[in-house]
Amino acid sequence: MDSALESAFPGAACPHVAVLLPTPAEVAPTLASFYALGAKRNGWLFHRSLAGHADTDRASLTAAGLDVAQLEADGRMVFSEIELTISVEDYVHAWEPEFEAALARGFDAAWWARFPIGPDAEIIERSVDYDRAWDDHFHDRPCVSLCLFIVGDLERDHRAAQLALTHDTVLSG
Repeated sequence: MDSALESAFPGAACPHVAVLLPTPAEVAPTLASFYALGAKRNGWLFHRSLAGHADTDRASLTAAGLDVAQLEADGRMVFSEIELTISVEDYVHAWEPEFEAALARGFDAAWWARFPIGPDAEIIERSVDYDRAWDDHFHDRPCVSLCLFIVGDLERDHRAAQLALTHDTVLSG
């Protein structure tokens, strides 16, 4: 996955990338690779956790090899928790003051990712409006975005086609 992420994030552009993963076990290693690449490229790292899960996400990323404690201590990484009931408007805009402040401190871009969506088809369907609003708002801004989806083999092609409508690239893990 490391080389696929490298090629999906070429450096100059600020893409919105979806990754289809077969199991939740691949989430932390994928996120750790993404955030390590972002740190290497002078990115400010922003992770969205589900409410009550930030500490678990920190531990998972640390176990996957990312020095979360140091990144947070250096002001290079932030965790934020949200409820699944968050509005599309808040999903897109609630973190913007932190985003703008990070850019003002000299970071080249925000490297943003969230908890995985799926395998529940209903929540994947619901995420489309959020991803579309996200893509519309951040398309030309210095924001590198990674969206993870847990999908089964039977629906992989369908989900890839669906997610291609709101993401610049769709990778399979």
